[in-house]
Amino acid sequence: MRTRLLLGVVALVSAVLLAGCQSSPPAPGATTTGGVTVDVEKSIAYEQVDGKDLDLDACIPKDDSAGPFPAVILIHGGAFQEGSRSNMLSLCGELAKDGLAAFAIDYRLLPASFPAQAEDTATAVDWLRETAQTDRFNLSGDIALLGSSAGGIIALTAADALAKSGSPVSAVVTLSAAGDLTSEALALGDPDPSLEEVVLSYLGCDDIDDCPQAVTASPRFNVPADTPTLLVHGSEDVIPVEQAEALEQAMREAGADVTLLVVDGERHGLQLIDNGSRVQIRDFLVDRMSP
Repeated sequence: MRTRLLLGVVALVSAVLLAGCQSSPPAPGATTTGGVTVDVEKSIAYEQVDGKDLDLDACIPKDDSAGPFPAVILIHGGAFQEGSRSNMLSLCGELAKDGLAAFAIDYRLLPASFPAQAEDTATAVDWLRETAQTDRFNLSGDIALLGSSAGGIIALTAADALAKSGSPVSAVVTLSAAGDLTSEALALGDPDPSLEEVVLSYLGCDDIDDCPQAVTASPRFNVPADTPTLLVHGSEDVIPVEQAEALEQAMREAGADVTLLVVDGERHGLQLIDNGSRVQIRDFLVDRMSP
């Protein structure tokens, strides 16, 4: 029973995770909305693993008088086992309309286990930093990560790895990210016991009590201290808000620039984005990246 409760801290219910932004995704090609033109290019390979391409979709502001643009990599949720970059395409277009180049990525899903997902995200960062890509997309060189639900865990893990390698990203935004995957999480709220096998598969373990990866995979114990971070969480989220509070405390103790934004209600992941939180996310990213 103890293990079942613990593993519920990352209960990422698929129907909730894959819901979110209600606007229609932008179509490929130049799309003009509200006077802002966004160039959408789909299915761009950024990595090949075991002979299979991992793709991203790019949403680039089209304004000859503006740029170079900061970039935001968008990391979808889906309990590490489903979902795709298409879940982030509406947000991709919205950020581009705000003057940010956005890139919604695919990454390896289960049965690929931790840290494959963060490695793919770090590869996408490195790919966008190549001169060929900065020229192609008119990028400034500043890159942020934005992850929803499971994607938030991946974003924080990738940010920590990149910081430790000497190539940190400029900022991180998470939506409903679980910060602790260890036994200590039992004291954080009232976790749902679902998706035990999914989490064990993600960690690559048979038993959470005998799983060193649980610490390594927990953002609370691997804080990207030099990376400004915005944690967005629901007050009655399926991931207990105590997870976000504990992560915020750990980041503050590490000296990080961290902000916790709690949105009222049971919303989760992309559902947390409304008119108010969208403005705060945009302002956070713009303030921490060069224009």
